[in-house]
Amino acid sequence: MAPSRRGIGDERLNQKIQCLKRNMAKISMDQLRIREEQTSVRQKFAIIKQQCQQLRKEINLISKQASMTQIRLAFMFQIIRARKDGNFSQAAKLTHSLRFIV
Repeated sequence: MAPSRRGIGDERLNQKIQCLKRNMAKISMDQLRIREEQTSVRQKFAIIKQQCQQLRKEINLISKQASMTQIRLAFMFQIIRARKDGNFSQAAKLTHSLRFIV
């Protein structure tokens, strides 16, 4: 007995369904990989953000230290100039101020 048309159509339909199921499984795996990568990227981003904040703190600290060094150098040069000019009272005041700053 020859197969009916309906049987051939059902077979094609089943093949298409199986193909769609394979495609859906592949898509699900791809989506899972994408979610995992997104999680990984978020974690890396959080680490980078934390490192950036730490670097900003360090930069601010270095900047403050550089400013204090500039101030101390300015006092030292004024002390040297005052001593060179023979203005020892001014040199003593500046030396006292420098000790207070340090």
